[in-house]
Amino acid sequence: MVDGPDAIERELILPIPRDRVWAALTEPHRLGAWFGTRATVDLRPGGAVTFIWDDHHSGEQFTNTGVIEVVEPPTRFAFRWHVHDGVHAVAPPDGPTTRVEFTLDDHPEGTRLRLVESGFARLVSDARDRNSRGWDRELGDLAGYLTTAADV
Repeated sequence: MVDGPDAIERELILPIPRDRVWAALTEPHRLGAWFGTRATVDLRPGGAVTFIWDDHHSGEQFTNTGVIEVVEPPTRFAFRWHVHDGVHAVAPPDGPTTRVEFTLDDHPEGTRLRLVESGFARLVSDARDRNSRGWDRELGDLAGYLTTAADV
């Protein structure tokens, strides 16, 4: 078991309407513009979600898959995905999973996005630290994408 918190929690206030943030989280071409390189989303509970990261410097590719648990437009989107082991190019499909949940609320400055990824307490690895650093980077990419993309 991991010593420390079970979850990663982040909150952003984005100067963007909630429907645009929702689209960036759930539409494959928009999701792939900030989260990894490409994504597929079958937007329904039980639907599959796939994330692909292409490293253009090394030529390597990393793929992670998951199953959507909650779709409540435009307020909640949650999926369970496999934990990357830090070694393989594809997260093991029979490996442990964590639950990622995005919650969106209106805010006077736009939209409050809350991210919670939970399930780390039962893992025996540095997955929480790796994912924590990853979310800092990816949520920064989301904020940049939303404030500069004309098609969102």
